[in-house]
Amino acid sequence: MKRPRRTFRLALPLSLLAALAGAAAVAAPDADAEKGDLTALRNEAIAAYNEQSYARAAQAAARYVEKARAEKRTGREVAAVSFVLGHSRYEVYLKGGGRYAGDFRADVVQPLEESLRVLQDDPAFKNMLLGNVYHDLWKAGGRRDAEDEGRAHWYLLKSILIRQNEARDRPKDGPEYELFSRHLLFYLERCLDLAQDSEGAGVYLQRIRSVAPWGFGTAYDPRFWQIYNLTYFDDGNMRAAALWQHGLDAMRDPKADPNEVVGIFTLAADRTRRKRDRAEVYRQMADYVSTFDQPERRAQAVEFARQAYALNPADVEIRKQYGSALHVLSYGAYATGHFQEALAQAQEAVTFEWDGMEVAFFDVSRSAAELGHETEALTHGERAYRMAKNKITGSALQPFAQNYINILRQFGQDGLAARVKQEAAGLGVR
Repeated sequence: MKRPRRTFRLALPLSLLAALAGAAAVAAPDADAEKGDLTALRNEAIAAYNEQSYARAAQAAARYVEKARAEKRTGREVAAVSFVLGHSRYEVYLKGGGRYAGDFRADVVQPLEESLRVLQDDPAFKNMLLGNVYHDLWKAGGRRDAEDEGRAHWYLLKSILIRQNEARDRPKDGPEYELFSRHLLFYLERCLDLAQDSEGAGVYLQRIRSVAPWGFGTAYDPRFWQIYNLTYFDDGNMRAAALWQHGLDAMRDPKADPNEVVGIFTLAADRTRRKRDRAEVYRQMADYVSTFDQPERRAQAVEFARQAYALNPADVEIRKQYGSALHVLSYGAYATGHFQEALAQAQEAVTFEWDGMEVAFFDVSRSAAELGHETEALTHGERAYRMAKNKITGSALQPFAQNYINILRQFGQDGLAARVKQEAAGLGVR
């Protein structure tokens, strides 16, 4: 199952460049660089990094680090170029569509972590970068390595805590807090992604409850509340809650594959423990597939709604979803001349109370009429009309009245048909 990739574009760390301002003045390789001179290699790496020419920056930085290690050099300059090396390789990896030919851990992660241990400038940026790098490493490993998962979360959390401290006294409608709220939202989205496959998903429940309120009252307030409320789904079952939200987000993507969306919802339902919450997932599944005007999707909507009803038959919205799905299926069968099938679906829809079930009685009456079932057609035709009359007026009531009149005429009750026609004269019945 594919998961949509969520990315947050990283800005270049200005303090790193400032720390090497003297070196950055050299903008191109020179003859010394060909000989492996450390200063020239450093300058070439920084110049290419400034220009966002990451492949060239990675090559120069790699040569620098190799030579510095051979000479047993350490310190801030080596740490700075190591950062350029790891970050540049990561950018090349991203531009390559997430494919890396070498050892990602050794070539990308290790230089970044070594640099951070020595050079603590731009800690928010560097920790966020490492959080992203470990997240990609965790995904590449099949989303199973608990240590990589833990580091992916821990580095990103450190970045958020640093940014929150910087934004603490800023007004929530100001630009500084707005930027922080976007970083915070990215962190929460990442928590949901990690939680889907985590054996220790409870840690994300606690973190979300702790930090999501920092985003309340910002421009992204509804999303922060949505994520916060997920922690109460299924008694705090974050693996199921995260998958459910993943499904809800995917269903709003017009480019999403419906089968993949259904697959996400199905997995969420399987992981949900409480009947009431699992029923809501099935109800949402039914609602989603019902938006597609295809016979197989209409049947699927009924099946999902039926499962929701079996789990929580008292829920008003679930009953309505179930009844409406049966109505749509019955309508489609009737329109294609499958009257027995249409009748069966409609009969199921009148076995329970739901808001709008007058349409189900309507469906029963006209399908029964086509099949010559006089009593069933007349009884349900009248019931549909009387029930609708108590709820709606005007043009919306006209089909119910016309259907009842037509059935009365079909079975020789012209006098009663005339009286109903007179009663509904203002509706435009014939």
